[in-house]
Amino acid sequence: MKCTTWMMLAASLTARCVTIPSDVVPVDKDTYQLNMTGVGFATQGNTNIKALKAANDYCTQLGKRMLAQHSAENGVYGWSPRQDTLVLKCLDANDPEYTAGKIEPEAAKN
Repeated sequence: MKCTTWMMLAASLTARCVTIPSDVVPVDKDTYQLNMTGVGFATQGNTNIKALKAANDYCTQLGKRMLAQHSAENGVYGWSPRQDTLVLKCLDANDPEYTAGKIEPEAAKN
């Protein structure tokens, strides 16, 4: 009976592979940081995508666009939580820093 209880507990904990975001923290002018922790057997890619989505949602709430600056990862799959620390900027859509990397359509160049 103890083995069955242990297996049910393990299955329950594995099923709760959630991702836990931190608050978005201002670190400089228009620059923010957030940490995302993937619990259980979350992959690094899954944790990174959730961090980017949370950052984008935050900037959208400010009426701005998200520009990722730096991402740092740590954790060992299956042994420790996967983590992503994301530094980002929230900029206006017409901010030169935001538009600097955009490719113009050929028609606009003529």
